[in-house]
Amino acid sequence: MEGVFITTATGKALEDQISLMDKLTKEWTMRAARGECAWICSSCCMSFPDGMPDACAHDIQQCTNIIASDKVDARKQGGTHD
Repeated sequence: MEGVFITTATGKALEDQISLMDKLTKEWTMRAARGECAWICSSCCMSFPDGMPDACAHDIQQCTNIIASDKVDARKQGGTHD
């Protein structure tokens, strides 16, 4: 599921939609961390067709720390590139 989402949902329906989007985003992030799909940095919007890099392309330590954490989580989950 990719794209921009617009909803008129409220209450429980909205919570369910947000929960689903969170789940799908986390799954995509884990796949990208394993190099299974392209990744786009949410900070700088730089695109990485081969997946998440090992470090921030702009040498920002905070971003590198997040990337490293995502890669550890992805390895724990398993997948194509264990």
